[in-house]
Amino acid sequence: MKKFLAFLTFTLLGSLFIYQEAWSMAKRPRQSEEKIVEPSPPLSLTLEDCFQLALEQSETVAIQKEKIEEAEAQFYKAASEALGDVNFIMTDERQDIQKGGGESSSVGSTLSDPARRERKFVITQPLFQGFKALGALTGAGSLKGTEKEEWFRARQLLFLDVAQAFYSVLQKKKDLETVEGIHALFLERIKELEDRERIGRSRPSEVVTAKARMKTLEAEIARSRGAFALSRHLLEFLIGREIDASQLIEEELPEKSPQDQTSYLESLLQRPDVEASRLAVKTAWRAVLVAQSGFWPELSLEHTQYERREGFQSNLDWDFLFTIDIPLFKGGETFGNVKEAISKWKQAKLSYSLAKRQAELEIKETYENWVTSLDQHKALEGALKDSQENYRLQKEEYEHNLVNNLDVLEAIQSLLETRRETNLVHYQTKENYWRLKVAAGEVL
Repeated sequence: MKKFLAFLTFTLLGSLFIYQEAWSMAKRPRQSEEKIVEPSPPLSLTLEDCFQLALEQSETVAIQKEKIEEAEAQFYKAASEALGDVNFIMTDERQDIQKGGGESSSVGSTLSDPARRERKFVITQPLFQGFKALGALTGAGSLKGTEKEEWFRARQLLFLDVAQAFYSVLQKKKDLETVEGIHALFLERIKELEDRERIGRSRPSEVVTAKARMKTLEAEIARSRGAFALSRHLLEFLIGREIDASQLIEEELPEKSPQDQTSYLESLLQRPDVEASRLAVKTAWRAVLVAQSGFWPELSLEHTQYERREGFQSNLDWDFLFTIDIPLFKGGETFGNVKEAISKWKQAKLSYSLAKRQAELEIKETYENWVTSLDQHKALEGALKDSQENYRLQKEEYEHNLVNNLDVLEAIQSLLETRRETNLVHYQTKENYWRLKVAAGEVL
């Protein structure tokens, strides 16, 4: 008895200490409630800087992180099934005074006593539940692992969104600069044509043709400005602050040439969403074990230690209750639960198989896209040099009356299209690189 009271006192003191610590932490102001000096916006932003800002801003990633906490709570709830309960119960029963009764036994006098008080410790410990507690514990553990992998994947997908928006801003900015640069060439061309028209070396139709094409180009400038603004707004939405496109710093890719496709496929099973699917299969199988526990008998032990007892049982300080609960018939409920759990387990296995095949396909597609964009960019860089040289030659030949004005305008138009296409493929190459890395699960 003394050992039990010492153990109980130690347990209560420990619980009180934990409670005081929790209460002091709760009273402490949270970091979000403390006065925080906002850092000044950085003068330059790399892709990694934008990603870190997006991590702080993203509600999707924050929600996924909270799901990890929710899964951990499921683990504690499952643990409680195996650890049992300890309760301290105090009762104070009042009833009407028995009327017309004579002398009675001690049992009768206790039952008719108008005031009865009792204090007791009740310890309930399940001994066997048909592997229900084990299945619930391991299932909660794999569920937490699943949510953690989903959180990793959410971060990777956020990085991909940021990379796409980051390079889109740079691409649209350079595209606008390209169109405005060609517009300056048209202005220069029109001025030259007007000067030649005054001395009779150029026809008025040539000036009108150049002005018509310039107006079309001005419409394209307006469209490019709108596209540039939209891409900037998207990046601002992701990182949670306004930016100036001049702040963005473009860095070289870590890899300038692709490795063998097999090297990217090797990390397929470590990809967070694939690993999450694998853990989901384990969670589903643990649910089968929990459902099957309905067929097994349950064994439990209940111990009561009395601190105060009145009446004929006042000299009894403790008792034990050992219970065996054997399920005989529940109308098919347990069988239905098992069948449902097995079906979900099979679905989880199929989902895992599909996740692996989809991941493999995604890696192969993004690999081919990156290789293709690399080859395209190399070819377009050569085409851009040729277009620039062609425009220079056409302009010189026009000055010597070897070609007409339309040839020069066509050279300008070709230069514009080649520059824009080269710029587009340049940033597509970088975006495709990060798509491949995310598809292989190698980012972060």
